Amino acid sequence: MNFWLIVNGKGVGNPELREAVNRIRDEGVNLSVRVTWESGDIARFLEEAVDQQLDRIIVAGGDGTLHEATNALMGIDASKRPALGIIPMGTANDFATATGIPGPPLDALSLAVYGTPRAIDVARINDLYCLNMASGGFGAKVTSDTPPALKKLLGGGAYSLVGVMQAWRFEPFRCHLQTNDGNYERDLIVLAIGNGRQAGGGQELTPRALLNDGLLDVLTVEAFSLSRIGSAIHELRELPTDGKLVRYHQLTSMDFQSETPLPINLDGEFHEFTQARIEVCPGALSILLPDECQLLYEGKPRSRRGRSS
Repeated sequence: MNFWLIVNGKGVGNPELREAVNRIRDEGVNLSVRVTWESGDIARFLEEAVDQQLDRIIVAGGDGTLHEATNALMGIDASKRPALGIIPMGTANDFATATGIPGPPLDALSLAVYGTPRAIDVARINDLYCLNMASGGFGAKVTSDTPPALKKLLGGGAYSLVGVMQAWRFEPFRCHLQTNDGNYERDLIVLAIGNGRQAGGGQELTPRALLNDGLLDVLTVEAFSLSRIGSAIHELRELPTDGKLVRYHQLTSMDFQSETPLPINLDGEFHEFTQARIEVCPGALSILLPDECQLLYEGKPRSRRGRSS
């Protein structure tokens, strides 16, 4: 079997990656390396790989590189779409961390070469695809506009949300959400749509999400005052489907409209939407994941909490 490794240009000089490539080649693996220089290179490399009938591609980079690869793969006919191996080399590496993909390049490359592909879902938002997480509102603004020290505050839950809201004068986003359960008007500070579980460098926003259950997990947090912080903390821990401030649903699709452009971070890439159709694409990609990955569901279809379609 022949393999292509597509490396983000920023990581091409990484000595551990170079050593990993040499070690795998010494084992008799036919591994070719391609390096990205500009936007669109990953899509071009993938088209060339399909023309050569390769059935497995490996990418080395961060969540943004993975996002670009996901969208490029989804543009390929499903019958020709190669499986994807991942070597995490970014700053956050949220998808790789949550799924248990090893950090050391040699271990990650070995998994990508010798592992067994697993079919997983992909989220679609209008004409874009998302492998891990779409985080909207407060989370997206924090991720895109603030320094690393302030980003970490999101991990503190409701207390951090209130503190940053006051210091940053964050304005909630008025959203109209449409699901099979009904239509809702919300003044949101957080909208998280998870195929995976974490974003923003380790913040677990959709802790019940699984990659292969045919569902997207949706967390919404409404704006709240200091007087309601106790309720917010309780609901963030319990994740009810019908909380007064926090709601957690598992859906196959939903729509939203916002009166002002809603900032949404798709797998580390910043976008803005005033309206969007969000739906799951079940089993759309094959990914090389560890056997012990905690985000894979095995067994009968699970019950859906707050199901919509």
